[in-house]
Amino acid sequence: MPKAAAEPPLTRRGKLVRIAATFAMTLALMATSLWGTDDFFPFAPFKMYSHAHDPDGWANSTGLILTDATGRSFPIGDNDTGFRRAELEGQLDRFREDPGLLALIAEAYEDAHPDSPEIVAAEVVVVRYELKDGERTGAETVEVAAAWTEDSP
Repeated sequence: MPKAAAEPPLTRRGKLVRIAATFAMTLALMATSLWGTDDFFPFAPFKMYSHAHDPDGWANSTGLILTDATGRSFPIGDNDTGFRRAELEGQLDRFREDPGLLALIAEAYEDAHPDSPEIVAAEVVVVRYELKDGERTGAETVEVAAAWTEDSP
């Protein structure tokens, strides 16, 4: 096998361009880490990963509860619709403003489970639970952040 030709060394201009690009990228990463939002990812940290919960405070757990035509209510997970919990939490304000958007999740569930009864209602539930030394104390509150029924306008 013939030897590959050695690449010529970088010119002074080439080195300066690489140094300038590295410096600019470092400044951008530092600036977006301090003032950036999730929209700047991967140049800014996701808020959900950029801080820790107080081990002696309150934590939230957001979930979706569907009700089918038989009256059975059940929680659903990411694999049931393809709609991830992180997306639910990130768009919680949209669901509060327009609960009718939950009909789309109900439809996605029905598409993924064609043999299941029709979905007639959906709720976004936020459970807040108290922590002491990082463990649940048993104290919790439950808030229905958004609710949709098939009879909703």
